[in-house]
Amino acid sequence: MNNDRNIERYKRFYIDMNFERAELFEALKKEYGCNTVLYPGCSIHITPSFYFQHVVYVDISEEAKKFFDDIHGILDYINSNKTYKQSAYVQFIHGDYTKPIPIREGNYDLLIALYAGEITHFCKKYVKPGGIILTNNHQNDAEEFLKDSSITLDSLIYRRGKKYVIEKDINQDFENILKRYSKKKKDMRNTNKGVEYVDNQCYFVLKKNR
Repeated sequence: MNNDRNIERYKRFYIDMNFERAELFEALKKEYGCNTVLYPGCSIHITPSFYFQHVVYVDISEEAKKFFDDIHGILDYINSNKTYKQSAYVQFIHGDYTKPIPIREGNYDLLIALYAGEITHFCKKYVKPGGIILTNNHQNDAEEFLKDSSITLDSLIYRRGKKYVIEKDINQDFENILKRYSKKKKDMRNTNKGVEYVDNQCYFVLKKNR
């Protein structure tokens, strides 16, 4: 696949639509300093690799497989945009994350669980003790796992203006937090350049304690 054409797909779906959420991953990196990342249900969203040196992407779709087939072109693009000194490490697994993945358990600092069902349920085992899970509570992902004694809510992340704010001093229980962020705002808007994503999500950072 032509590299320029491949990267243009990423730019069209994420950068042009303001859906890359780069500042979210930048804030997460600054606060938690994660290095090894697992991203099931990734599609072609390679933005985390600009901030985290070692990312394993997992997706069952043929679109994602075709995109990651050009791994050398993707690495060239990431290495031209990364924010760390080392060369980027990227692995793509074309498969179903609800089934066993050929990676080590308890090996990842960060699990990204966004916009795909039951990621935490099936992939928590790959997170090391003390590692974290980033979720937007898709299909009640966070709500379900905070009933697990091995998981605690470490922080909330949400966009305020042009920046993402990390709130660690959480004095409310989870039910009240959900009520606080239950007012749904439109996540798409029309601009002079076309349709654009507006990040009105509240992200939950869960810590795996054991």
